[in-house]
Amino acid sequence: MQQTDKSLKRKVNFLMYYAVISTAVCMVFLLSSFAGKDKTLTADELTVKRITVIGEDNQPRIVLSNETRQHSGRMDGKDFKQRERPAGIIFFTNRGDECGGIVAATTDKDGQVNHGMSFTMDNYRDDQVIQILNDETYEKGKAEIFRGLMVNEYPLGSNLYEKVAKSEELAKIQDPKEREAKLAEFWAKAGAKRRLLIGRTVNSDAGLFLRDANGKPRMNIYVDKDGNPKIEVIDDKGQKKNVLLPQ
Repeated sequence: MQQTDKSLKRKVNFLMYYAVISTAVCMVFLLSSFAGKDKTLTADELTVKRITVIGEDNQPRIVLSNETRQHSGRMDGKDFKQRERPAGIIFFTNRGDECGGIVAATTDKDGQVNHGMSFTMDNYRDDQVIQILNDETYEKGKAEIFRGLMVNEYPLGSNLYEKVAKSEELAKIQDPKEREAKLAEFWAKAGAKRRLLIGRTVNSDAGLFLRDANGKPRMNIYVDKDGNPKIEVIDDKGQKKNVLLPQ
């Protein structure tokens, strides 16, 4: 009887080891059969907080995210510091550098409501140079609305990382007036210069607004809030001349 129990125990142990080894071998076979192959997923609906599309180099190409998980931006292989950004889609080049995006947000604070949506395209190694923007602000029964297509320019060879580093250095200046003056001077040289706007201004003027390479207004073709058509030529001192003289 004792020997029968030992024999039975040996058989049970053998079967258990056999099952474990067989399962392991099957798992290795199954996993190896998928190695190196593209995996696909077909679904009717996905509910997620963020989706990151990457290239074959594992660098980001597209990030679709809510506002709390939004990508901070990336350039030259480095992510920018984490910051608040609206929900939307951020695009990256084949090098993994951010190159534009579509974002939207609505805020309601202290009785003021701001609603906006923006589609931007970025300059090489810098910030946005083409933007389609809708920006609405409502407060105490009044509205301030700006809508349009804008084209901006940056100095040749400008680099966003270098500008951020320089501005952070200037922000450490202790004297408030000196700090603000230095920052204003720096961004006046390194910041974007508006060249063109097609749209509606906060003054309810609708039309085409052109600026020179320094960002100074030089010509406006528009209809003002009262319905008056105007063609304005602006000299380098800011003096306007309406080409369409009153009848």
